[in-house]
Amino acid sequence: MLLDTLRAAQTTADVTRLFVQLGYRQAGTPYGSKAVVAARWRGFLVVAQADSDPRERARALARQLGAAGERGLGVGVGPGGIAIAAPRPGTAEATRALVFDAHLPAAVATAQLQALAPGRTRSALHHSLHVADVLSIEAVSNRFFRGFRRTWARMAEALPSDVPVAQRRLVALHSLLRMLFLYFVQAKGWLAGDPRYLRSLLDRTLASGGDFHRRALDPLFFGTLNVPLEARQAPVGMDIPYLNGGLFRRHPAERRLTHTYFPDELWIDVFEQLFDRYHFCVHEARRVDAVAPDMLGRVFERLMDGDERSKTGSFFTPEDIVHSVVREALTAALSRPGRLAPDEATQVMDRGSLTAELRTRAGAVVARLRILDPAVGSGAFLLGALEALTDIGMHLTPGTIERRWSLRRRLLRDNLFGIDLNPIAVRLAELRLWLAVVADDPSTTVPAIAPLPNLDGVIRQGNTLLDPLGAARAHAVFPAAATAALTRRVAEARMRLFDARGPEVRTLNEDLRRHELTLGRELLARATRSCTAALADLESAAESRDLFGERNRLPPAQQTRLRALRDDLGALERATASLDDGGVPFFSFEIHVPDVLEAGGFDLVIGNPPWVRAERIAPRDRAELRQRFRLWRASDNRGFRHLPDLAVAFVERALELVAPGGVVALLLPSKVASADYASELRQHLATSVTITSLHRISDQEAAGFGATTYPLALIARADPPHPTHAVRLARSSADLLSQHQLARPGPWILVPDRTRDAIESLRSSGRPLADVATPHLGVKTGVDGLLVGEPLEPAGRTMRVRSLLGGMVTLERQVLRPAVRGRDVRPFAVAASRVVLWAYQRSGIPRQTLPARAAAFVTRHAEVLAARVDYRGGPLWTLFRTEPALSGHRVVWRDIARRPTAAVLDQLMATAVPLNSCYVASFPDRMTALAASAVLNSCWAAALIHVTADEARGGYRRCNARAIGTVPLPRSSGALRSLAELAREAHHASSVAHADLDASVAQALGLPEPIQARLRALVPDRR
Repeated sequence: MLLDTLRAAQTTADVTRLFVQLGYRQAGTPYGSKAVVAARWRGFLVVAQADSDPRERARALARQLGAAGERGLGVGVGPGGIAIAAPRPGTAEATRALVFDAHLPAAVATAQLQALAPGRTRSALHHSLHVADVLSIEAVSNRFFRGFRRTWARMAEALPSDVPVAQRRLVALHSLLRMLFLYFVQAKGWLAGDPRYLRSLLDRTLASGGDFHRRALDPLFFGTLNVPLEARQAPVGMDIPYLNGGLFRRHPAERRLTHTYFPDELWIDVFEQLFDRYHFCVHEARRVDAVAPDMLGRVFERLMDGDERSKTGSFFTPEDIVHSVVREALTAALSRPGRLAPDEATQVMDRGSLTAELRTRAGAVVARLRILDPAVGSGAFLLGALEALTDIGMHLTPGTIERRWSLRRRLLRDNLFGIDLNPIAVRLAELRLWLAVVADDPSTTVPAIAPLPNLDGVIRQGNTLLDPLGAARAHAVFPAAATAALTRRVAEARMRLFDARGPEVRTLNEDLRRHELTLGRELLARATRSCTAALADLESAAESRDLFGERNRLPPAQQTRLRALRDDLGALERATASLDDGGVPFFSFEIHVPDVLEAGGFDLVIGNPPWVRAERIAPRDRAELRQRFRLWRASDNRGFRHLPDLAVAFVERALELVAPGGVVALLLPSKVASADYASELRQHLATSVTITSLHRISDQEAAGFGATTYPLALIARADPPHPTHAVRLARSSADLLSQHQLARPGPWILVPDRTRDAIESLRSSGRPLADVATPHLGVKTGVDGLLVGEPLEPAGRTMRVRSLLGGMVTLERQVLRPAVRGRDVRPFAVAASRVVLWAYQRSGIPRQTLPARAAAFVTRHAEVLAARVDYRGGPLWTLFRTEPALSGHRVVWRDIARRPTAAVLDQLMATAVPLNSCYVASFPDRMTALAASAVLNSCWAAALIHVTADEARGGYRRCNARAIGTVPLPRSSGALRSLAELAREAHHASSVAHADLDASVAQALGLPEPIQARLRALVPDRR
């Protein structure tokens, strides 16, 4: 019934009937001069108007509702069907329109309509937010992503099970991406002029006996789309364009799986459950069910499952962040020494009024730009750069859409390069760039459609970080560049391949590989000779003897260099041997883009490189990175947390690849601003390059970011900094920080100079907490789900406890102690709701035996307890890092919080065991412990932690030992005594007047009022 009403809708009265069936109340009152309130639900209005263009009418009505501050949605109705749009919350704009037309499958139409029903919402406000969410681009992006991922998994599972999973996924993805690309091509009318060509092809094949993949798709992909029109058997396929190889060339993984076809049943689901549910368009669309190229980045970068994302560190970069980083980076690259002046570069980027002379100079500068994304992912930054450079080029030399299309192709060929280790990422980046070319192609007839460019020389699969020639260059044994003739041949072959078509693609690919091979052999031979000579000099020095006949001992730096040279020589010899196979089996900038390096390097290295924690990197790779990169070094502390993130190596590699005066623009994990492992990187950046800007991405900006930490946008020029240079901290130039301040030891404090002075005044106002008491992470059980539980019913000397893994168990109370988790700690209060199995003597030594019930419990779970990562023998009930449970005068605080939250444990529950979601410090006496709790709960500690601690998502900070250790404590005993008395009363009342607390701490630390005012501006809300 609902579907019948929808299909028959032509008037606003039909809209009323439709929404009444969805659960709204009938209305019928006028709205403005031509529209009508067709239905309503509480204060939520359904405003409808008949129009020949229902989609635009719906969006106009939605904007009208938003401008009036009313909750509702707009409905356009007419011969083209029904369209629905809503105001976009917080803006004057409308959502995309949900369009119901004859092409929308019945099941899809019904599901989309029912999603607008008010049954599950509580109020008009709640319902308006729900409707806006249903109609948002994020909603269709999420639906399409889920459908795409589900379909991809089914196709991979349909391939022979004896084929490796990675190969099956790659083969399935290629078939799916070809179909996705053709849906966009079909939207341009390029497939026989039929907007439903692909579905019609499926239906015709099924009606004539089936076998869709073998009989229809294979001939289309590999016998038509990649065959020039003049080479086809006329008239077969003459209404289908020639799109060249690349996407329509069998991938090596497909060639290994010969005669493997997906069954018809699966292809029917591909159409009905995925592609036919959406409207495809090559430009940004205004239909809510539209899939446009601008949303594919979000879809593609989410295709990796969670485990792979953690291993590879690849995360989606929201489009607005890409746009802002690209804009600032290009402005800096255009204004590098010898190019444009800074104000001229800004004029060009803003596309303002330019003189003829500036247009000419700017055009020449843009033409010379060479831009690299060293970890291209799905191509977001290259695509952003392509769009920006296209807009600049069109402004410098205005022209028609034909000029825009040709300019875009030339920029792709000459200006952009991308590398990624993941072959899937390489294909996804290529697809997005091909779509950008297709979108601007003005051709309307099949013979006029230009073939897609070959991107083999633009987007390459390879390891940006580790290659033998790069290592040789980094260790200063790389000789002068090879002959200009060899370099020129590689560059020319790469250029010719870009526009090649038909049989010449294979020939030119072979030419390029041959020239790369010749250059590779020459470079490897030179590097090997140079490395051998340097190694011989060092070994000779190591074997020489002094005047007393004792063998000379090389200094540590030379010993390190000796080991590095030996590793380099081995890598060079292995690489040389691998060239005997007739190809270059590794990626090397020196071999694959020698012309760029010969000219000095890239003008701009930009991107969002992988963020990979050290424990996710294989031990062998960690060793190679440590040997290869000077800045990729662990801190002096032990454990994975002190090993560098992979992003540190990418920064160093980017600085190697960029030309002198060129620009590096990277999104990095914000921890590089504070983590111990990044101290050498911070020192190098602060003293060796000119940092243009350091911008912490805000909560709102990072909402679409997939990582669990905030990104930090670094933009720097490869030139030494001027002594008075100031770093911009936000997109406005008002927030400036003198770069020399960043050269100080410790974390970067990324606040303007005046605010930094206030922070330094605070830090110097007392003794650092770490000088008085060493903070420790709380006790680690290794298996909280078993050893930590909820206390239920005490009964004499026993207690019933419920744990996640152990279930319900009765244990002796003598081996149970209150367990404090981070969430249990509030200012001056602890509310422990768990107990922990604690079988330790007062001396801190584990008990040798357990009482009967506890012993039976441990025996029952012996396998789990013995398998704990930190367990190294001894009683099975052994815990780890037990010092925080054994010491006295303990202050405890949450490990992750918006602001420090602390309490004195011994004042509240002396036997409590703080777990490892807390930090603990043991003070020399109770008075100092109480005073420290007062300082930690003050707004001044919150201000300090806000700017110095590692960030976590949602505005939280990691209140670890390093960060809290810098909080100042009053030096005088009188100030300590005064704060201790205030804290004692606060613990007794479990609360305190915050204004009184802040005033007392400020007085104890001697903070002047102007300093207090600047610090208060940094303090997050007390939540």
